[in-house]
Amino acid sequence: MKGQIVRNNELSLEYYTHGAGNQTLVCFHGHGRSVEDFYFLKSNNRKLILIVLPHHGHSVFPENRTEKNPLTIHEFDALLRRILDKEKAALIHFVGFSQGGRFALALIPFYGKRLLSVKLISPDGMDYYSFYNRASRFKPARLLFKKWESNPKLFIVCAKIGLKLRIIRPKVFSFIQLFATNKTSFKRASLTWRSFRNIQPDLKAIKRTIEDNETIFHIIMGKYDQVIRTQQAERFLLKIDMKASLIEIECGHDFFKESNLFRLKKAINV
Repeated sequence: MKGQIVRNNELSLEYYTHGAGNQTLVCFHGHGRSVEDFYFLKSNNRKLILIVLPHHGHSVFPENRTEKNPLTIHEFDALLRRILDKEKAALIHFVGFSQGGRFALALIPFYGKRLLSVKLISPDGMDYYSFYNRASRFKPARLLFKKWESNPKLFIVCAKIGLKLRIIRPKVFSFIQLFATNKTSFKRASLTWRSFRNIQPDLKAIKRTIEDNETIFHIIMGKYDQVIRTQQAERFLLKIDMKASLIEIECGHDFFKESNLFRLKKAINV
């Protein structure tokens, strides 16, 4: 696959394509992940458009906007529409994992009848009032994360305290260690957390769009996932009156592990 880039002033979005057909799968990867996660969905009978999120690959969101002027879903959608127009994608399906699921959720109300299905894999952003989400809207917390960018070990020390106090679950602590092992990965985590804070799903608009257009909608969760848990998806689906839209498969947060791909592909079923 060869990457292409669309630009709108200071913003740019990288994407990759594969295949052709009347229907298109638009895929949004997770934090610190690659579009390669979705290669298992390749087929010559449909087109894949793999979107590289800002602060990953060659997709650019300027750091100097992070605090005072964070990314909006309207800006992101403007770039996505350029890609869809360029690729002549009329009818589309969304597939999003984790942080990419947050973007897919927020985009649902923009696409109406054009959006045939949405399959979200352990999506971020389901709980507006979670500690993770609320802290991103708290300026002192954002400034603290920016300070930790030069020394992420201090963040791990704080996380260890949270672990001992049982504020942080063991699996979440392991996830924290993964992205806080070096300055580069921690800075990306800090930038995405701070600059994506306004990318939030509109529950009423999502419910209305799915119902009005009979959009197929599923949230796919790992039975043993302790990073984003099934209970979070259940609460979210209850809020939009779609509790039957949950699919749980036998895995943890490692959905793209080779041994789990057949389960994931069956659950996505597009």
